[in-house]
Amino acid sequence: MADTATRSPSDRGVPPGLRVVTACAAVLVAYSYLFALWSVRHGESPGVLTAIRAWVNQPTGIGEDFGFLGTALLLLAAGHVVGGWSASGPRSLVVRLLRRGGPAPLCAAAIAGLLALAGLPPLLDPAITTALGALALFAALVPALGPLTRSAPGLAVLVELEVVCLLLLASGWAVAEGGPEWVRVLGLVAALVPLPVLGQVTRLVGDGRVPAVRGVALGVVSLLLLVAVDWLHPELVPYWRPLGATYALLLFLVALPRGAAPAATLPVRWLGDRAWPLFLSVPAVGYPVADALHPVLPPAVALVTGLVAAAATAEGLHRVEEGVA
Repeated sequence: MADTATRSPSDRGVPPGLRVVTACAAVLVAYSYLFALWSVRHGESPGVLTAIRAWVNQPTGIGEDFGFLGTALLLLAAGHVVGGWSASGPRSLVVRLLRRGGPAPLCAAAIAGLLALAGLPPLLDPAITTALGALALFAALVPALGPLTRSAPGLAVLVELEVVCLLLLASGWAVAEGGPEWVRVLGLVAALVPLPVLGQVTRLVGDGRVPAVRGVALGVVSLLLLVAVDWLHPELVPYWRPLGATYALLLFLVALPRGAAPAATLPVRWLGDRAWPLFLSVPAVGYPVADALHPVLPPAVALVTGLVAAAATAEGLHRVEEGVA
């Protein structure tokens, strides 16, 4: 979603730095799921991975081998873009969401289904599925509050956060009292919604639709909700996600106004425009392809082949998005 919107830095209100954010996020996600996670699950322990964990991840508290950091950056970027679209009205917003955010997930799911039938199941990591669910929930909330978003955008954001709070409380009740599993899962999905909301707030403040002071207050509330998630779901505490979200927000705010020069380079353009397709193709295609080749090829060759397969799939998904949009 966010990547397709950053294809043209000249788009009104879309800073070139957004492409830098999504490009970095794509690299971090590929590193986390296709290099780190795949290597560990196959009994490999590359020296580079060990060194990065010892010298970067552990001292800074960035868990999940940068996977959550990359995911958080993508969600922030998506919220920033949708925040700009919300000024066009609910109907126009829904059309844009369907055109920009619909084709790639459907095509990726179809490809993953075909590979699964061939004996190559995709990587269904909860961190990936909850992120996609959070984006879908956010994309449903914004048009539902469309009239309020146009007349009082700050209040609309507050309502979004209140919905998230209610879902988190419901999931906390499900954990404590043994409630339905779907309520707990819905809470885990809602737990990531404050990230696109933060991106939405940065856009609303940048466009002058929300005063800076009010935007800061909404941002603080969003971060507090991320902290509350760890209190309600103790199993997430070891991952230090509130800290990772804070790092992501700081990187996001630094990159937005300063990314014009790197955004013009070919690698950043390619990665930035295909960030969400890569987020989908790495677990759907890259991981299972590397899995299939591991018994017959050296690990490094299997990984590179999986990465190439994921990049080729992302290119195809991107072109599908281009054609629909």
